[in-house]
Amino acid sequence: MKYLFSLCLAVTIISPAAAQNEAFTGKIFTAEGTVKYLKDGSATWLPVKVPQLLEIGDKVKTGPGSKAELYIKYGSKIRLGANSIFVLNKVGPRENSVEMLLGRMQAWIRKTADRKFTVRTPSAVCAVRGTVFEVEVGESGQTVWNLFSGVIRVSDSHNNSVTLAPNQQLAVTKEKGVEQPAQIPAQVKPPEEPKQLIKEEISEVKVEQIAAAKAEEQAKAAAQEPPPTTVIETKVVEESMEVSGSTP
Repeated sequence: MKYLFSLCLAVTIISPAAAQNEAFTGKIFTAEGTVKYLKDGSATWLPVKVPQLLEIGDKVKTGPGSKAELYIKYGSKIRLGANSIFVLNKVGPRENSVEMLLGRMQAWIRKTADRKFTVRTPSAVCAVRGTVFEVEVGESGQTVWNLFSGVIRVSDSHNNSVTLAPNQQLAVTKEKGVEQPAQIPAQVKPPEEPKQLIKEEISEVKVEQIAAAKAEEQAKAAAQEPPPTTVIETKVVEESMEVSGSTP
């Protein structure tokens, strides 16, 4: 009885969180200095008030000496540096897609077999899977990528692409496209993962595990159900026999 009560209580507590998580798209957890956001379709930049919810198409802008940390559903942890402009383009179970128009972004992307993360800049497109990396976009559109773990593939507008290995750096310009990869300079260290975003990811993973377990239970229950039986009325059977036994 105690076990049953505990189970019911757990479901009561978890269910609202699961429902909230299901509607979750993006959220800014940290905003230091001047951080503003622009709703899709609006022309007015508004000050961020954490926790600030974001939807697809929204933009985030940081001022001098400022930073923002945000979590995107399905395992994308993002930190924006000073003087950055960021766009949330797509959020879905198969792919998250963002755009960096200016400034620096550091990212920690959860590795899964069936999800990908895409970053667009003025000079390149980057495909990411299970990675820790950073990208910096200059005023001219030049992009510099630093990969600390995992794999990324960077493509330019000239149909050239380069796959980076850990501890490699790549520069991309609009005019020349991708350059040859080089080693990350010794003074460039891997970024520290935001603790608040780690907590959010753990909560999301738990919700996903609960949903997966529930789906598995439902599938097993459906497989164990006996096939439906067809009941034929006696009158119909007799009529059928009379017809089959009759002669012209």
